[in-house]
Amino acid sequence: MARSILDAARTHFEMSLKMLQDLITKCPDELWNEKRGGYVFWQQILHALSGVDYWMRLSSDSFVEPFAGKVIYPELESDPVDSLSKDELQGYSNKVAALCKTFFAGKDDAWLREASVLYDRISNMDIVFMLVRHMQYHTGHCDSILRESGFEPVEWVDYFGD
Repeated sequence: MARSILDAARTHFEMSLKMLQDLITKCPDELWNEKRGGYVFWQQILHALSGVDYWMRLSSDSFVEPFAGKVIYPELESDPVDSLSKDELQGYSNKVAALCKTFFAGKDDAWLREASVLYDRISNMDIVFMLVRHMQYHTGHCDSILRESGFEPVEWVDYFGD
């Protein structure tokens, strides 16, 4: 089956995002606010999602930090003072997923090679692959925390199909 590079990149991006999102529902309540592996569990998911939110903007408009008014440190520079519920983080992840659909909508392989509107030293493809690696890094880290705590990790997403 001949697929465009864009279709392949989008598919793998969406599979990585789904695995990250699955951590929200998979994490047991007793582990949600625990600091493990250097960070509060939900804070790593927020960090990865806010990275997607930042880099998948299609214009150089200012980035709006998620959850203004809460002291949560999405860039992992400190322990959060406030907490996020699973529902709050799921809502944010749905917003980010919608942004991703817009990022890929109506684009083609040539667009992937174009410079990012946010940072012209990298291409749109660089952004996609960078974010896939970033999401998978944090998914793996959270999966190891789940395993070490006696819980099942998220399911590996292999292929969405058509």
